[in-house]
Amino acid sequence: MKKVLFLCFASITLLNAQNAPILTKGSVGIHNVFYPNSVKKMENAIYTILNNFPEPAGTDKKIKALVNKEREKLIQNKFSFGSAKRAALPPMVIAGFAGANTAGTPNDNNMAFNDSFVISVLNTNIRVYDKQGVAKKNWTLENFPKEIKNTKPGIGITALNRSYDPKVLFDPIANKFILVYLEGAGSDDTRIIVAFSKTANPLDGWNVYQLNGNPFGGAFWTDYPMIAINGEDLFITVNLLKDNTDWRDGFTQSVIWQLPKTKGFSADSLPYNLWSNIKFNNKAIWNICPVQEAFTPSAKGLFLLSVCPGDAINDTVFLHHITDNWSSGNAQIAYKILKVNKQYGLPPASPQKSAGFMLQTNDARVLGAFYSNGKIQYVQTSRNTINGRSSIFHGYIGGVFLAAPSVTGNIISSDSLDFAYPTIAYAGAKTYGNQSLITFSHNSNTIFPGTSIIYCDNNGSYSDLVRVKSGSGIINSFIPDSFERWGDYTSIQRSYANDKEFWLVGSYGTSFNSVSTWIAKINMDDPKVNLKPNAFSSGLPAFPNPVIDMITIPFKCATSGQILVNVVDVSGKNVISINENAEIGDKKAFLNVSNLPVGVYFYSVSINNSIIKNGSFIK
Repeated sequence: MKKVLFLCFASITLLNAQNAPILTKGSVGIHNVFYPNSVKKMENAIYTILNNFPEPAGTDKKIKALVNKEREKLIQNKFSFGSAKRAALPPMVIAGFAGANTAGTPNDNNMAFNDSFVISVLNTNIRVYDKQGVAKKNWTLENFPKEIKNTKPGIGITALNRSYDPKVLFDPIANKFILVYLEGAGSDDTRIIVAFSKTANPLDGWNVYQLNGNPFGGAFWTDYPMIAINGEDLFITVNLLKDNTDWRDGFTQSVIWQLPKTKGFSADSLPYNLWSNIKFNNKAIWNICPVQEAFTPSAKGLFLLSVCPGDAINDTVFLHHITDNWSSGNAQIAYKILKVNKQYGLPPASPQKSAGFMLQTNDARVLGAFYSNGKIQYVQTSRNTINGRSSIFHGYIGGVFLAAPSVTGNIISSDSLDFAYPTIAYAGAKTYGNQSLITFSHNSNTIFPGTSIIYCDNNGSYSDLVRVKSGSGIINSFIPDSFERWGDYTSIQRSYANDKEFWLVGSYGTSFNSVSTWIAKINMDDPKVNLKPNAFSSGLPAFPNPVIDMITIPFKCATSGQILVNVVDVSGKNVISINENAEIGDKKAFLNVSNLPVGVYFYSVSINNSIIKNGSFIK
């Protein structure tokens, strides 16, 4: 493996060489070709994880105990979230059916779909459905790559005996699926299994690869993958843990794998960039979430987000950026340190309806994010400091290519329910708007665990909560004590063919006091999505877009002062600036872009150093 040390990039904070990210380059050959139809029957297998880790020990457990105690003290307080903002239309649940399910493992739910199929993955199996909910094939993660051993062109994959944490996505450019999951929980056997479907039909076969989960040697293993794509590459972020430790106490660093997905789809050797040593103040940044482009994946590069997930309270956000694709040979990585206007924090455990039984809420890591129309939206489980409950933090990052992007956030909470494990999907128009759908798990001491969804419109107003699936019992099937594993993640995806169609997967408590999976089809029909804002409002994007020579940026001055209009390219380089005084009223900035190279550009408008508008255009 070739290692390259990057000492300094624009906008990255480096105190010394120990904080410099390291790029390792390498390649792996195809290991197997898996044909689902070689599984002769629908499998209904249960696989028990060998190492069950309850609530982590050490300092973090003490912090969690303090958060739980504060919840008890604050629980009678009332939280007035959205009392003046509940104007948005609620989403509609169209259909639903039970998804992939195994008792005895935490409900780590993920799904993806196209026009014909829905793939549901869960510790520790995969199930393919048609869109009417009819199961077509089910197999375990263990049997997925080893069904056909040592067959050409692959070199085979040795037996899997501890497979978990599956993630799946649909690539609208290739019209195919990508599946990623893990094997092993120790340095003696730790692998990342990466599979690329051969066609849009997941039953037609997969090209299977494995990456070394301990790429730098020593007593370390890989945990908790997150995935996203751009036009060319697949990005996988994981955490490296020490042997014989759990996901908090053993954390050493987060790393990012960058792989050209076209190689995987074509069953070619799979090269990679491996980004490591991502630090701040000589401490590794913990858990990095890739940010998915809302519609067609972007041409190059990717944004990623991380926070301080184990802190009782914090306002720091790290905005990472990988600048280019693997094929360019010159991708770089940098991050900006941002401050959000509202603090997030470690969530408390959630009491279930049966006295003495609690659900774990893990930490406050970013669990889902998308980028659209110049803004990133993201979600994380957090703590409501008013009523003490586990809640959802919904953040916005604007002006991502500026030197100082803006970050704002809201707490989505309830006085009767605890929320956890959110994820988010874009619900606006393709060329403007910032609407979103957020799905998450709900629970309380009076309501069994289930799955909910909420809509946020372009004005930042939230709909009433819609219960997608209500539970009929508590969850008590994984850890034999009062702090039960609730899961690690949920999933939601928008249709690339129908802007109003969404599918999600979540969990619920069954009447047998176990956990199960629920897949639902959601319709979000907000008529305001397709209504362009007033021609002079700050909401209207620049036009025409794409542009040839002159572009117009309309905006509104709510106060008189110094107006700054900036345009930057994809590298963050400033290419146009206008700085003038202006009075209150409707305005238009006219920019001559005829001399700019073909590409994507990002603009922002500020009044007295406060950003009032940002967006993007194509030249």
